[in-house]
Amino acid sequence: MEQELRDRLVRVEKLLEEVLSFVRPKKSRKEYQSKYYQEKKTKELAELKRLRNPSKNNLYPDKRLCTEKVEDWAAAGFRFAAAAKHDSAYRFLGWLSYTWNVNTYQHRPITRSGGYYHVMIGFSADKPMRIKWTENDLFGCGKRLTFTRVQRDQFADALWWHWGFGVLGKTVFEMQEDGRWAQLPKEFTEPLLLLMGGFGLLELRPGLIFDHNEPNCDTLSKAFRLAKPQLDRAWRACKNGLFIKEEPTP
Repeated sequence: MEQELRDRLVRVEKLLEEVLSFVRPKKSRKEYQSKYYQEKKTKELAELKRLRNPSKNNLYPDKRLCTEKVEDWAAAGFRFAAAAKHDSAYRFLGWLSYTWNVNTYQHRPITRSGGYYHVMIGFSADKPMRIKWTENDLFGCGKRLTFTRVQRDQFADALWWHWGFGVLGKTVFEMQEDGRWAQLPKEFTEPLLLLMGGFGLLELRPGLIFDHNEPNCDTLSKAFRLAKPQLDRAWRACKNGLFIKEEPTP
């Protein structure tokens, strides 16, 4: 009798284990599906809050960038400046490039592949349509120290100056409305103003203002030689920020 009870107990334990083997995967799948759909819903809500990309070259100024968004960007600028690091300005430029390219629109304005930058210019059957640009044509950066007329025109027409006005410029103008701007060190403000081109009105030395649209090649060459070290770092910060995997922090 005792042996019979033991055998029966063993069989019950085996049956219970078999039942659990079916229940556990179902519970696991249910948890996975719940997590998957929650993440999907969160992503969809985030995308709904983002702007639909404009049906034009996405680097041109976008009037829909609301005051609230620009205020947030300006507040972030002061947070980066408060970190008081030697590269705070460039870290901020990297962050602004990142948040504009990744968090602002439903589709990234700029992607990169095959050695080219692909800039969104509108839609084709509701899908992003892009054209490719070289790094020099997009940013205007190069190893030159002087300009011919053709090089001057190419430099002035670089697309990133539009970003320097429509995104960075709006942010800087908002920061300049705050009394804290006047207290910021030049090592923070100058790279931002230079990347705004002629809109930054940065005087490099008495009577010499940096203007990417300067028509005189000799004057542009003189200004560019003085601005180039900071401009190179600023361009590099933006390029890195566009495609960095994690959001930069102050």
